[in-house]
Amino acid sequence: MQFNPTLHKLSNGVTVILDPMDLETVSVKIRFATGSRDETPDVYGITHFCEHMLMKGTKKFPTRKELKDYVENMGGTFNASTSNMSLQIYGRIIAENMDKLLTVFADVLENSLFDQDKIEIERNVILDELRRGQGNNKRRFSDFIHTNLLGFSAFRTLGTNENIKSFTRTQMINWLHQRLSAKNCVIGISGRIDNPDTLLQNLEKLFAFLPTHDVTKNTELKYTPCDKFLPDPGLKNVWLNILFPYIRPDTYENIRDNLAESKFHKYLIQELGEVVRQQNGLIYGIGMAGYGNEYWGVHGIDTETSPENLERAVALIAKTAYRVYNTDKITQPIVSRFYNIHKLVDADFLESATRRCDVLIGHYTDFGKLYDLKTVQDFDKSITADEVIKCSNGFFAGPMSIMTFGAEYGDIDLHKIWIDNFK
Repeated sequence: MQFNPTLHKLSNGVTVILDPMDLETVSVKIRFATGSRDETPDVYGITHFCEHMLMKGTKKFPTRKELKDYVENMGGTFNASTSNMSLQIYGRIIAENMDKLLTVFADVLENSLFDQDKIEIERNVILDELRRGQGNNKRRFSDFIHTNLLGFSAFRTLGTNENIKSFTRTQMINWLHQRLSAKNCVIGISGRIDNPDTLLQNLEKLFAFLPTHDVTKNTELKYTPCDKFLPDPGLKNVWLNILFPYIRPDTYENIRDNLAESKFHKYLIQELGEVVRQQNGLIYGIGMAGYGNEYWGVHGIDTETSPENLERAVALIAKTAYRVYNTDKITQPIVSRFYNIHKLVDADFLESATRRCDVLIGHYTDFGKLYDLKTVQDFDKSITADEVIKCSNGFFAGPMSIMTFGAEYGDIDLHKIWIDNFK
């Protein structure tokens, strides 16, 4: 399948990525590089609240229902989301009506009403969303890890009860005026694009309203290594994360080295699954966990098991990790197999307009460059076992943290078990 995206700049500085595909639909995403990490504690949750209100009506479409009905009548869907790093509006529509979806998105960003009555309704909706998140075990554990290791709550995107209850219409509108700019905006369009020049001219008109001020972003993280347990008597298992600092930041210059290191991650998880699950039956699943941003963070082993199996499981994880790190290192046939398996990932990427749009925008936002699939594929194909070993050197060297959640497991020193068996 063709892959020939092009990079463009509108006159006010908006970045546009056009990605033609032989389809009958287009996927559109507008992403602003601002999110909850750019908020101070007194306004945690404000970007997310603004995102909700962007979907609640404009001068042309005063209600959410009118907005939704119009897009659906044109053969499209749309939504919005807020993350630690971004606020985005996205949708998919039959190609002949792409201009109509783009017009709606421009209208939403320029003319959303922020109706006071709807703000009060949505305030209750977001409070319920926060309660649901706080009742989700996976999100609770993530929050516990973020709070203790990185110094901020994983729920900061949703905000706090106090903040959600206090945000005013003026405060939200002013926040968007500060944080949304042509300079931190990327528009990605993947799918059927019949006339790129005409499309760019239309984008120029539709998004000329965006201001051109600079927008700062907060990427600072502080790591406090520790071993901590969050008890929950309602759980039967113990959730376990064994975490280490990144070896290197996720920069453009480090793409090849990080790609090589990722093959070590696959090999490590493969061997842990074989030993701890297949040979000993102590766990159901095991994988890699990661927390942080594009510059720094922690990652490592993520699994769960029963309290009575925890000590043995950690010992086996440590012994196996030591073996694959120091003794039975990855070989070229295994690297080649991982490369062949990854061809499926590339195929999934190439065959999905939505996925392509996501990757293209994410890559540009992270690195300021257009995603070069061929270069990445060439990297992947040419990486050797020796490179994987070299690039994973130091994976277990940083200060370790062991975070657990769930059923009580007694007075077991998991850190000591790791040290005693990582040999």
